[in-house]
Amino acid sequence: MQEAERFVHVIRVITALGIFAIVSLAIFLFPFDNFVTVCILGVILPLLLVAYTVYTTIRRGMEMRRLALEGVERSGTVTDKWFVRRGRQGKIRYAYHDSLGNKHYRTSLVAREFYDHLEVGSPVKVVYLPNQPSVSALLADVEKARRALGHKT
Repeated sequence: MQEAERFVHVIRVITALGIFAIVSLAIFLFPFDNFVTVCILGVILPLLLVAYTVYTTIRRGMEMRRLALEGVERSGTVTDKWFVRRGRQGKIRYAYHDSLGNKHYRTSLVAREFYDHLEVGSPVKVVYLPNQPSVSALLADVEKARRALGHKT
């Protein structure tokens, strides 16, 4: 795992532990019959989760825009795949090397038809940011972003 990926992982773990600590303290320090405690648990925690979801969605959207405009195409390899029971999708994990030879991994949600044609070891086209090589996406997703931005693919 690269340094940037480790940093993001550590931030996510710290956030999850922080939310867990807040909930635990609220449960142990305040009785549930207290209206304020119920409001805190019933309103603030869901708002924190929504805020985190909005943040990650906006961040990925900005990454996709940058990938569409600045991304470098590279060949990658499927390293793992698993089926998502809900919907018609699957998840794949792929690996690729940046221009310096460093190996990066990313997990991507893909359409079931694409998923069914892939095996572990299959090649995939990847686009990554040259100045931030741990940020990547499958070429098909980047092409969709390019079309949405009005760029020719």
